[in-house]
Parts: sequence; structure tokens; C-alpha cells
Amino acid sequence: MDEKKYAVLLTDDQDVKILECDPQEEMFNIARETIGCDWIELIEPESLIKDGYLMLIDEEGKLRDGDLSVNCIASELYGSDRHGDPIIGNVMVVKAEGEWLGLLTNDEAGKLATDFEQKRDHAIEKISRAFGILPVPKVQPEKKELTRRQTCKGHDMER
Repeated sequence: MDEKKYAVLLTDDQDVKILECDPQEEMFNIARETIGCDWIELIEPESLIKDGYLMLIDEEGKLRDGDLSVNCIASELYGSDRHGDPIIGNVMVVKAEGEWLGLLTNDEAGKLATDFEQKRDHAIEKISRAFGILPVPKVQPEKKELTRRQTCKGHDMER
């Protein structure tokens, strides 16, 4: 039985997700479907490549119409605040295995996801400041006010 394989998804909503992937499927097909694009670009930020990881991004992300957002976590990893080129849209993080791309083990994906989550708030602040943008706040569910309890009587007894 094959071991399950994973990738880490950094969303433009500033979420970090672990994706279970089919190791038999071609990596670029997984990335196109996950990221939601046609053309994939490989990005090798120093902060990731030193540990054997790289990012797959939408090559045409900046050209798309619509409400695409800066991916603050990926942009911070890429050093966008220094060179002025932010990452737009979703990003998939995978292994760089020489000339090949590889999926992650459960432990690798979990460790990376935890690391990215710990850096999220700093990345949002840093990239938002660098590009003069307001970060998209997470929508918190409204707290519903509980209705007031009222007594009711049954058979002349209060319950």
C-alpha cells in the first residue's frame, strides 16, 4: 500500500491547509486544480529551498480580472517586500527533489503548515505595510444573542 502524500496550500485568504494528494497523479495537474490556473510557475524562495521545498504559483495571477488578493504568507516567503513583486492567488508548497518535484509526507506537511501558521500574522502585517494594502480580515461568525428564558406554567405548576 502506498503511503499517503500531501502538499501545503497557502491561500489568498491567508489560510494554511494540508492537502491529501494522489501520488499517481501528475504534479502539475494537481497544482493546476488546487491553485485554479492554467500555467504554473516554480518559485524557489531562499527561505524554502534551503530546506528542500519550493512554491508552485499561478504564472498569470497578476493578469487575471476579479478579486484576486495578495498572498501575504507566500509573498513574505518570497521576499516581496524587498523586490516589490507580490504573489497573487493560491500557492502550493511541495518538495524540490533535484530535477523533480515531490509530494510531502504527513509529518513534513504538518511541520510546514504549523510553521506557516505561526508566521501568518507577521507576514500579513509586513506585506500589507510594504504594499500599502489593507489585509482582508477574517470574517468572524456573529454571536447570536440568546433569547431570554421565560417561565411557563403547566397544570398550575411552574417549570
